[in-house]
Amino acid sequence: MIIPTILVSSFDEFATQAKKLKGVCDYAQIDVMDGVFVPNKSFGDIEKINGLKSGLKWELHLMAADPLAEMEKWKEVKNVFRVIFHIETADDPEKIIAAIHGNCWQAGIALNPETPLSAIEPYLNLVDLVLFLTVRPGKQGAKFLPEVKEKVKTLVSLPLLEGGQGRGYRPLIAVDGGIKSSNIAEIKSWGVDIFCVGSALVMAKDIKKTYKELTAMTNIC
Repeated sequence: MIIPTILVSSFDEFATQAKKLKGVCDYAQIDVMDGVFVPNKSFGDIEKINGLKSGLKWELHLMAADPLAEMEKWKEVKNVFRVIFHIETADDPEKIIAAIHGNCWQAGIALNPETPLSAIEPYLNLVDLVLFLTVRPGKQGAKFLPEVKEKVKTLVSLPLLEGGQGRGYRPLIAVDGGIKSSNIAEIKSWGVDIFCVGSALVMAKDIKKTYKELTAMTNIC
């Protein structure tokens, strides 16, 4: 699955990109930046999102030093379906995961390129998704870091966790950062389920065509 990412600092920019995505896809990721965990800061007037009528369901990627406080700001935004926080910001990951699920959202956990997989292993049975960043966070168009491949493949190779009704379980695996047509097939070969695509998609001349092309590349066995 391709999920477009929106990383902007003003609501006007956000509205422009959301409008471009309307009718192209069902889901989009909002990069939420606090200016502390990452240098840049996203827009503050988030209540305006409800007035866009984009038809999109939102995934929040909280690049914020205090994810619980950031979540409070987004409770009134409609159509949020998943919230992802960074393990690097979490003093009590289980508390954050419980708070996300308490809002009837799916919970995701993200890790920066330099963070070891061992940092999130205790929480794999609690989350719905693991997001691997393949760039330094906070700036769209950053350089892709292929060395993250080994962490992704290690997670894919781990034994399935105990799931409901005795079924094996593994969180969805997502990759975010520097994904484009020239590397998306290679990334798929790592065992990735979800591809979070930023500038290669939202800056494309024909977003619908590019989205279809990237999706086709991820559907090739």
